[in-house]
Amino acid sequence: LGVAGSILWLAIITVVIGLLSEYTSPVQTRRCEEQLPTALAVLRYMVDALEDAAEGWGVPNLFLGAIIIPIVGNAAEHAAAIIFAVKNKMELAVGIAVGSSIQIAIFCVPLLVVTAWALGIELSLNFQPFETGVLLVTVMLVGFTILNGESSWLIGAMLIVAYCSLAAAFFVHKDPPGLPRPPSLSPSYTYDSR
Repeated sequence: LGVAGSILWLAIITVVIGLLSEYTSPVQTRRCEEQLPTALAVLRYMVDALEDAAEGWGVPNLFLGAIIIPIVGNAAEHAAAIIFAVKNKMELAVGIAVGSSIQIAIFCVPLLVVTAWALGIELSLNFQPFETGVLLVTVMLVGFTILNGESSWLIGAMLIVAYCSLAAAFFVHKDPPGLPRPPSLSPSYTYDSR
């Protein structure tokens, strides 16, 4: 297809989508507004199903949110990074992996906090000491890993062992008594810190 053909198809598809989204009838707009509560109900069902599965399997919510959901949610990015790494395009592979993490950390999480605030849901960036420590160790490990711009199989093995260690730590971690508990996964519009 080539670069020129790809850009041409991208432009054509962009124009078609723009035209389709521009010319919506009032009936279509009303239908979308009517379907919004249904979409929210589906999202609530999915969150409740995740909580029930976590309780049934004995998996902590922290492990589910920090390990399982990111693996499943970013499967396409992981596959692309692996493909580029196999083709020896390490700069691109590392860029995909690190770029995704940076995007989540500096855009998605603050956006969720602001959105929750606008909806009246209690959500903050007040992480517990364990999560803060894991974030610090992870940032330092990635920084030292990409500092010299070279890679080897031993560094890759070290990163896999570190990830498995962090996953095990998230699985067995219990917050010490006395710390305020964060709200559950399902949106509850009240927050009780008991």
